[in-house]
Amino acid sequence: MPFKPHPNNTAIVITDPQNDFMSPGGRGYHLTKGTIERNNTIQNLELLMRTAMNKGYQLFISPHYLYPHDYGWQFTGNEQKMLLGLRMYQVANAYTPPSFGADFVHSFKPYIFDRRTVIATPHKVASPQTNDLEYQLRQHRKEKIIIAGVLSNVCVESHMRHLIETGFETAVVYDATATISEEDFQAAVTNYKAFASATWTTQEAISNL
Repeated sequence: MPFKPHPNNTAIVITDPQNDFMSPGGRGYHLTKGTIERNNTIQNLELLMRTAMNKGYQLFISPHYLYPHDYGWQFTGNEQKMLLGLRMYQVANAYTPPSFGADFVHSFKPYIFDRRTVIATPHKVASPQTNDLEYQLRQHRKEKIIIAGVLSNVCVESHMRHLIETGFETAVVYDATATISEEDFQAAVTNYKAFASATWTTQEAISNL
């Protein structure tokens, strides 16, 4: 059966909509700038969020924060080493407002800070196994998920895989994602098409909402 979203049972999930990978001046923006510009990622994300929320869909944010104690980890993978090395997504503690890099992209804030939006606790590597996103989705009776954000082949793909394997029907909006290279982007799209119930452009996504 085709993926058919409805506001009652479908969530819009955005991974890491934060300045460090998405905005000039972000510590990782030099890595993602190319695919952001090719895909029109920022504008596509805004269009997706605005259209979805105007049609009654609920937005769920899965952010990435790194606290000072995270720099004491005894072992890390390459992606974690990159984030720690660039000092990305830094927050002093759970009670302090984030600095520029860890803060949300300014133009996204009207949607993220909407009273209906759910901001999950931070994930620590790439998937929602280390935050409360899945719990929040189930408490809000969501069965279908539309995913976008960054990085295409890391957090977006990891969220997609985890949510599929825990029983959610999932679609990915691939031109509302971005990553470090075109090769990584195309690899992610290949995997979206292999696993997700739908792989859409932003225009296709909003036409299906």
